[in-house]
Amino acid sequence: MQDDLKHIIDGCVNWERRSQEQLYRRFSKDLFKVCKLYGADTQDAEDMLHDAFMHIYKNIGSYHFSGVFEGWLRRVTVNCCLQALRKRKTFQQLAEIAVIDEVEDDMDKPIPFVAILEEINRLPAKAGLVLKLYALEGWSHAEIAEELEITVGTSKSQLNYARSVLKQKLMAS
Repeated sequence: MQDDLKHIIDGCVNWERRSQEQLYRRFSKDLFKVCKLYGADTQDAEDMLHDAFMHIYKNIGSYHFSGVFEGWLRRVTVNCCLQALRKRKTFQQLAEIAVIDEVEDDMDKPIPFVAILEEINRLPAKAGLVLKLYALEGWSHAEIAEELEITVGTSKSQLNYARSVLKQKLMAS
């Protein structure tokens, strides 16, 4: 680990304002992108980022310098975003959704990520959330199921549903 990053982390553990500011300046842009994936709009994402950094500052002592620090920050941020959604009741118990047959893969034109993200955000909230956690965050179905208090089968079903709907919408555009 870089010595300057270790120094910043140690400073944050000791609640040094300068170290907290350095940590924020160094990672806020990347973590804001994460928050934008889960927030309803820019203001919502900014609120989520604020809450995530407050949680990071409070719990940075639990980082044991094993694994990539950026991965730890991202995981904390995603969990804060999920907590914010949970408080709003944006998602509740996920219902089983019938599996949709695969759509033929005849997409031959590249689609910008922004357009894909817009379509993901138009999905039903629950299906979109599972898709984001699985495809963008790299969570396993077991991790998603535990975090969202659903079964692994429901997670897989929601992912299949989200992918199918997303593919149909992108092919139509």
